[in-house]
Amino acid sequence: MKLGQSVPLTGPAQFIGIEYQRGLQLAFDAANADGGVRGQRIELISYDDAYEPAQAASNTQDLLRSDGVMALVGYVGTESINRALPMASKEGVPFLAPLTGADALRQQPSRWLQLMRPGLQAECGLIARNLATIGFTKVGVLVQNDPDGEAGLAALEQALQQAGLPAPMAVGRVTRHGVGQEELMLRETKAAARILFYTGPAAVVCLAAYPSSAAVLKSLREMGYRGGVYATSLAGAAAIATRLGPHTAGLSVTQVLPSPYDTSRPMVANYQQKLKASGTAAPDYLSLEGWVAGSLIVEGLRRMPKGGGRAQLMQAMDALGGLDLGGLVMRWDGQRRQLSSEVSLTVLEANGRPRR
Repeated sequence: MKLGQSVPLTGPAQFIGIEYQRGLQLAFDAANADGGVRGQRIELISYDDAYEPAQAASNTQDLLRSDGVMALVGYVGTESINRALPMASKEGVPFLAPLTGADALRQQPSRWLQLMRPGLQAECGLIARNLATIGFTKVGVLVQNDPDGEAGLAALEQALQQAGLPAPMAVGRVTRHGVGQEELMLRETKAAARILFYTGPAAVVCLAAYPSSAAVLKSLREMGYRGGVYATSLAGAAAIATRLGPHTAGLSVTQVLPSPYDTSRPMVANYQQKLKASGTAAPDYLSLEGWVAGSLIVEGLRRMPKGGGRAQLMQAMDALGGLDLGGLVMRWDGQRRQLSSEVSLTVLEANGRPRR
C-alpha cells in the first residue's frame, strides 16, 4: 500500500517536515511490524520540496502518475497544499492530514480532503482570549509574506476583535527564505524587530516560520524587550527553542495535541516507546502529530473493505469520529472536514519543554 508525501526535508521549514515525516513513518513501521494491513505493508514515499510550492506540485504529479499512490498524506505549508489538493481532488485521491492552519481550506472543503488539526482561528482565538485576560491591549505581530502568514494574520485580527481588543498596533513582515538567503533573512528580521520594539507593544505574536520567528524574538530580547511573546503550533516550539536558547523561557505557544511528555496517556506512552526504540530523536509535538496522523491512516486502511480503493479509504477515514487513540478522542466535524478541534496554550521553559 503506497502513500505519498511532499514535505520540506531541507530549507526554511525542514525541522517541521522532518519531525512530521518521522512521526508518520513511526506509525507505519509499527503497523508493518504488526503484520501490516491484511498482510500488506504500508510504504511511505516522501519527496523533498524544500518548502517550495512549485516543487511540491511537481512531486505530487510524480506521486500520482509514476508512483500510483493510494493517498497523499502529511503535506506541509498552505501554498504547497493549495497547489497539490486540486490535483488530488481531480484524480479522486484522498488528501490526508496536511499540516496547515489555513481556515480557507476548511470553508467548503474538497470531499477528498481530511484535516486532523484545528485551524488558525482556534489557535489565534485562544491567544486573543489570553491577551484579554492578562490585559494586553497593545499587540504587535510578526507575519510571513505568504499564504500561511496572511492566513494567520486574518485569523488573529478576527480573534482580537471577538475578544474586544484593538487591531494590531504594529506588523513586522518577513519573506519566506530559501537555502542560501541567510544574510537577507538576517536583515529583514532585524528590521522587523526594530519596527515591533519601537512601537512598544505589550505582547508580540509570531506568525512566521521558526527561523524568522526565532531571529526576531532573539533581537527583541537583546534590545531589552520584556513583553509577552506568543506563537502558534506551526512555529515549531523545539526548533525555536534551539535557536533562542535561554530567551525561550516564557514563550507562550498554542498546541493542538497533548504534551509529547505526558506518558499518562497510553497514546503518548506508545509513541515514546516506539520513538526511543528507533533511536532517532527526542519527543516533539510535531513528530507526535505525525504519529497520531499515521495511526489514524492505519486505522482507516484497516477499516477499508478488502479490495477497496481510494473512495473506500476516504469513507473509512470519514468514519473515524469517536475513535479513542488512547487519551485522545477524535471528534469529526463534517462541515470543516477535520477530526480534532482541541487547542491548549503552553508556556515554555528555557530548554523548550512545556512547563508542568
